[in-house]
Amino acid sequence: MVDQEIIRAIDLFPTSDLTESTLMESRENSAKMLPQTDIAQQFPVTFEERAVPSYFGGPDIRIEIIKPREPKYNQMPLYYSIHGGGMVMGSPVGDRQGNAALAAQHGFCCVSVYYRLAPEHTQPSQLQDCYSGLKWCIEHAGELAIDTQKVAVAGSSAGAGLAAGLALYIRDQKEFDIHHLRLRSPMLDDRTSISPEHPYAGEFVWTKGSNYFGWKSVLGHEPGQEGTSEYYVPARAKSLAGLPPTYISIGSIDLFIDEALMFAKQLAFDGVLVELHVFPGYHHLAPMFPNAHFSLEGAKSSEYALLKALDLL
Repeated sequence: MVDQEIIRAIDLFPTSDLTESTLMESRENSAKMLPQTDIAQQFPVTFEERAVPSYFGGPDIRIEIIKPREPKYNQMPLYYSIHGGGMVMGSPVGDRQGNAALAAQHGFCCVSVYYRLAPEHTQPSQLQDCYSGLKWCIEHAGELAIDTQKVAVAGSSAGAGLAAGLALYIRDQKEFDIHHLRLRSPMLDDRTSISPEHPYAGEFVWTKGSNYFGWKSVLGHEPGQEGTSEYYVPARAKSLAGLPPTYISIGSIDLFIDEALMFAKQLAFDGVLVELHVFPGYHHLAPMFPNAHFSLEGAKSSEYALLKALDLL
């Protein structure tokens, strides 16, 4: 069932469940996989790292800021991205090239956040870090030359789950607004990790066992317990009304297929403009193959959705 254009990933990265004993090695291996190029040499952009304060009394938060060298706008749209890694690994380095391309081609100010990882830090650490990084950008809009009426929040995998939870928190805090939500292969529901095995999804790359480890690590308790905040587990939200236009993409054999479909259904039911793409035979590492047919289709459709939501077409 795996799309032949992306089947090589299964041999390159043999699937095994992530555990506490393998976490450090997995972090090191994933860091080695990330491109180490200087994006300011590769693209006509500037690159800056900043440490910004937490609004919750926590430690300062690192963010990366990528801007076009020759801005298209006096006030740039803001693209705020949250990296993946199952809540327990990863960094913004993996998003640098995509963010630099977005800045160069469409004039965005792209900001990525280094949120604290589990299991060393449990929720609400991740929510607080992601919110603080974005709120700092909004409060320093003049300094960054960004337009606070054109703000997109995006994430992949765990980053998409954090982005959705952040969007719910922003909706309820009412301090500022976001205008687009981009979710790729979103990790939205802790209950997937304790549900019966899916007959066709979740066999490759990110497995049910790894998902259980990720959710238990970030929640600090067994997945599936009642009373868990929707800001940590967005699939538990009673209503998604008030979220901005949302774009969701997912592979048909990705472990998160069911929760992505249910989230899209709930968005539509709650009156949120939602665009959903299910790519046949795509697993969780499909983005490793950007020139594969459905990767190209996804890049095209997600770019259009982003520009349309921010009135940049």
